[in-house]
Amino acid sequence: MVRKMKVVSMALAVAAGMVLASPSYGVTDNILFNGVGSSAAFNAMALAARMSNGGTPPSGVCGDHNWTLKNGGQAYDNRNGINGVTVANVTGSIWIVWSDVNGSGVRTVCSYLNIDSVVGNRLFFAQPRGSLLLPGITTTTAGGQLVPILPTDETLPADVISALNGTATTGPGGAKFNAAPSDIRPEDALFATTRALTPLGSGGLGYGPGPVGTTILSKFSTKSAQVVNYAISGTDPISGDAVPAYSTVNVGAQVVLVLVNTTNTAVGHLGSTAFKNVDRFVLAKVLDGTLGCTRDLTQSSGLPQVGLTVLEREPISGTFNTLEFSIPASKEIGSSQEAGVNAQNPLDLSGPCGSVRQRVIGTGEMVSEIGATADSIGYAFFSFGNVSPLVTPTVVGKYLSVDGIDPIHNGYTSGTLPTCSAPCPGEIVFPNVLNGSYPIWNVLRVITSSPEPMGVASLVSAAQREVVNIPDFLAFSKLNVFRSHYLQSGVSPVNGHLARSTEAGGDMGGAVFTVQADKDYITDTGTELVNYKQ
Repeated sequence: MVRKMKVVSMALAVAAGMVLASPSYGVTDNILFNGVGSSAAFNAMALAARMSNGGTPPSGVCGDHNWTLKNGGQAYDNRNGINGVTVANVTGSIWIVWSDVNGSGVRTVCSYLNIDSVVGNRLFFAQPRGSLLLPGITTTTAGGQLVPILPTDETLPADVISALNGTATTGPGGAKFNAAPSDIRPEDALFATTRALTPLGSGGLGYGPGPVGTTILSKFSTKSAQVVNYAISGTDPISGDAVPAYSTVNVGAQVVLVLVNTTNTAVGHLGSTAFKNVDRFVLAKVLDGTLGCTRDLTQSSGLPQVGLTVLEREPISGTFNTLEFSIPASKEIGSSQEAGVNAQNPLDLSGPCGSVRQRVIGTGEMVSEIGATADSIGYAFFSFGNVSPLVTPTVVGKYLSVDGIDPIHNGYTSGTLPTCSAPCPGEIVFPNVLNGSYPIWNVLRVITSSPEPMGVASLVSAAQREVVNIPDFLAFSKLNVFRSHYLQSGVSPVNGHLARSTEAGGDMGGAVFTVQADKDYITDTGTELVNYKQ
């Protein structure tokens, strides 16, 4: 197994991305990037695809035409039907960028299906690999203009639809994914799946048995998340096919925000100015059901008893796991968001102070339900697009600092969620990620083949440049801290700072050190600062 940590060279030529890096679908189509996964990189990757060629609009590394649509694409697991397993399609929002046909008869195409990190990992590593479907999409389907700053969406040409969708409508035939943007490392994503499938009495969460376990349900909608096993090395647990080598390309640091509804501004309710911060131990005990009053979140005295609505993601979510192992399941606290849940499905547990814990599926539903539910508390990875429903057209939410540390600014004021009238360089600078003090963050990666396809590498490099225009995350090149890696999913830890070493092992909830500290430790001992957890 080959695993790489790579900060993509900014000097990658766009022309390099035009080589045949992924399967060609006829003489007019060359798919450079067909990604599936995290919501955090959705906008930044779209800008890179469409507008990053030399930094001058309108043409980017993928082309000069764009189309986006909410819930416009589906991911198909090509192991469906093998050995009797049934795996459901996963629906998500999508962007597609393409070029005109050039003189040699080649059209370049890039796409990104926004679902979730762990599911994206599963679809990338599955053998046969998962593929994209565009059910019901035609040359007259209007775009949804999902990505700020992009030019007006156009309709899709027939050959672009055919290249991505093949002849498929519900099954095999679509273009196979060649990249999985992910909030967590592959070893951590596989651990999350294994943990979910393992029985309650054996240290797991009880959503098995595998290889296809329980479909985890939303309390609020028909949304669901199916727990399906896969492997990152060796052989696929369903098909028995060999799993090929992979690479991980580091993109940037991203933060999880603790979010609350602000619609009720009366005394004791979360919309009042008394609620600015939550200490990590209190947050952990709110998430595990031990505490349930709004007044538990603040040092103010004499507040009335008001119950919280605690919204929690599915345990195969990258956001869930980043928060889980940074706060409630940290080595320091040792609890879990799943404490007392006992695989209740959908989660809807009453708690102290008239509180309730309820399940949401996906970032979109998390943000939507926070906005719709007074005195609710939840969480999401920050991006301007992710949090915009809480501030536009009406402000219905804010963020809290954690342990007095602001996640996006130097210091906390009112918790107002930022907006971006793109471009908005410098709007967010993440100072407390840079200094390592904010406790809930992780590195966004793109998981891809080894060696990296040049189209994927070119797009990631462009995204690291373009993030200055819409600063959804902190470019990896600016990050001088890291999380200590540890043994995860049978993979030994490597931070990646030893000469010629390649990053490996888990790091969600890993202890934060400066890169220089690791290099000095290497000089002193010949080994890295591994197996430390916060």
